[in-house]
Amino acid sequence: MPRRRPGALRAHRTRHPAPRTRAAPPPPRILGLSATTTLAVHRVEATYPDVLLFPGATSTALFRYRAFLIPGRRPLYPRTSVCPSCPGCALDDVREARDTLAEVLRRLPPRPAGELASVLAALDGRYAARTLPDPRAAAEGGAWWHGRLGEGAEGW
Repeated sequence: MPRRRPGALRAHRTRHPAPRTRAAPPPPRILGLSATTTLAVHRVEATYPDVLLFPGATSTALFRYRAFLIPGRRPLYPRTSVCPSCPGCALDDVREARDTLAEVLRRLPPRPAGELASVLAALDGRYAARTLPDPRAAAEGGAWWHGRLGEGAEGW
């Protein structure tokens, strides 16, 4: 008895496949990160919602961190945000923006975390070079970027 070819069997099964559609458009790209890392970041923001992580928090924090480190030679002084309890306004303080990036970095899978870490390493070097250490903050502990001299509040 003749046998049907495997291709003929597969063609019969997949004659009218369901079209591939997306329920939602892809998330917007984060400047300076690959599409894979951007997707991983958006998954982290959707999976672990809290005060630091909300949809778009990483993009906003990275933009704020880069904007603070504009090219120049004079020392920079981070400022406290006017409304630190509001999630969006808290990112006006570059130290809070860096806290958000550290939280995302901690929760990312290894490969996207490595890409984000390399972007942050370059920005951290510029931040350390352009800000001055605060001798009083050394006793308080916390992340190293909180131990830099700051001035006043943002917008005051």
